[in-house]
Amino acid sequence: MYDWTVLNQTVSETIAGGRVGAPLFVRWTAAAAQQTADLKPLLAEMSAYAEIWLSANPRRIYATGSADKGHLSVALEYENGESAVLAITLAHDHPSMNLAILGARGSIFHTDAQAPAPTENSVSGKDERLQHSTVLSTSNMVAAIDRSLLAKKPVSLSLEGDQT
Repeated sequence: MYDWTVLNQTVSETIAGGRVGAPLFVRWTAAAAQQTADLKPLLAEMSAYAEIWLSANPRRIYATGSADKGHLSVALEYENGESAVLAITLAHDHPSMNLAILGARGSIFHTDAQAPAPTENSVSGKDERLQHSTVLSTSNMVAAIDRSLLAKKPVSLSLEGDQT
């Protein structure tokens, strides 16, 4: 997995500083996966960070794309009206990412020509805040992504990550 711990720390500190107000929308794209098997877990990891930044639980997810073709994206709706659009693609030797967070009083933008280096452990072992948050587990989010891709429509999520 990739280690977005420094990115999370920077974004979290900026949000905590109050300069952008309450975060309302996250758009995050990353060319970071080394192989197609990495796409869904990385997308689930990205959704966990978006949940932290928005301080909200996702209610619905709509997944599009194809892991076999090297691209997946999700649109997430959160409990208090926040939303996120996240996309992950294969890096093809050129990892990169682009993040925009829109808040009630401002915004955060981050572009990185180089995505963070891969780590041996999952991000939950690296980032204590992510580990202790109330995010859906990676396996539950991957299952929700799969269900939405199969149904070709949005899937509702409970706080426990079950599809309803």
